[in-house]
Amino acid sequence: MNISFRKASLGLALALVAGSAFAATVNDNLNVTASVASSCKITSVNAISFGAYDPAVANATTPADAAGAINVVCTKGGAVAIQLDQGVQAKAASTCLAPARQMKSGTDLLGYDVYSDTGRTTLWGCDATNQVSFTSTGALAPTTFATYGRVPAGQDVPSGSYADTIVVSVTF
Repeated sequence: MNISFRKASLGLALALVAGSAFAATVNDNLNVTASVASSCKITSVNAISFGAYDPAVANATTPADAAGAINVVCTKGGAVAIQLDQGVQAKAASTCLAPARQMKSGTDLLGYDVYSDTGRTTLWGCDATNQVSFTSTGALAPTTFATYGRVPAGQDVPSGSYADTIVVSVTF
């Protein structure tokens, strides 16, 4: 029995020594980093469709109004600007500050404007003076910007399907 007791005591002593060899602790830091890119994306552009413009009746004295929309998502907190160019058919004297946009049907032209406000007083153009600027609230849901179009009354144009294309630019 004495030998069994000694073996058991020796085994216990070895276990205690081995356990105490692993009882010390050391620490260090694991650094975790990420870089969030500044970005924007145009998620959709809803066309401005004026429908029927009739220079002989209603639109002889009343402008035709219509609205569209631009939807964008951008990195949260970023400064963003949206600009609209003058369109493909702009008059030669057109400028970013005062775009003279026109829709075309064959060789015929129908003037129109795009505004950033419901009252149609602020032209939406392609420079810092008449762009739409905002601070992004985040990329989880699109921010919608209405586009307010107007075809001025009293344009004497032939019948046809008139169209133009405007480039939307988002700067961030």
